[in-house]
Amino acid sequence: MVRNVVITAGGTSEKIDEVRLISNFSSGRLGLAVAKCFLESKTANIGKIYYLCDRNTIVPDDERVEAVRVLGAQGLLDALENLLATKKIDAVIHAMAVSDYTVKQVTTIGAIKAGEEDRDKLTEEEKISSEIDDLVIVLKRTPKVIAEIKKLQKETILVGFKLLSNVSKEELIETGYKLLQKNDCDMVLANDLREITGERHIGYLISRNGDYIRLTTKKQIANEIVKNVEQLLV
Repeated sequence: MVRNVVITAGGTSEKIDEVRLISNFSSGRLGLAVAKCFLESKTANIGKIYYLCDRNTIVPDDERVEAVRVLGAQGLLDALENLLATKKIDAVIHAMAVSDYTVKQVTTIGAIKAGEEDRDKLTEEEKISSEIDDLVIVLKRTPKVIAEIKKLQKETILVGFKLLSNVSKEELIETGYKLLQKNDCDMVLANDLREITGERHIGYLISRNGDYIRLTTKKQIANEIVKNVEQLLV
């Protein structure tokens, strides 16, 4: 039986105006490594990988990969909803670093002080003038994409990712396991930004029973994720 997999990779970009974006530092290399591992596996039987990513993220060069370019957290959620409503998806590897905030409004300090922020409200459908001296960007929370995946297709295998920075191993594992429980994940990769440098990538793959394995490179992480997904698909 051929398998269909969704991989989200890289970061998201939230639109400010026609030429400006808010983004993050995610490279997409881990998502790329997982995709390559699936494609190279002789037992995964990959039929299609739907690769959801920002326009600047590198996509694996393989005829079994279909790139789905998305803009922002809402664009990602829309694409996932469409795929999970129309396709049988065997596993979702949600490696994308989704922005926690998106642009609600762009205005000026002067308008806010005057209590008239809506008067000077600027639109994302045009280029904001570079002559404005007191620009204010008001942000709002983005939807929690991972929370919707199992609601859309209960039987799919879900791999979540949790990135923290400069925390203890105990806090990292605890936070990763809470993410797993809250979103009905089958496993979660918890990692700390300070332990990611080049090829070195320390991560803890946490399973449903709370056990975890320590991994030290992107290749190891990718191999372990694919191996565990394959075991769950048997």
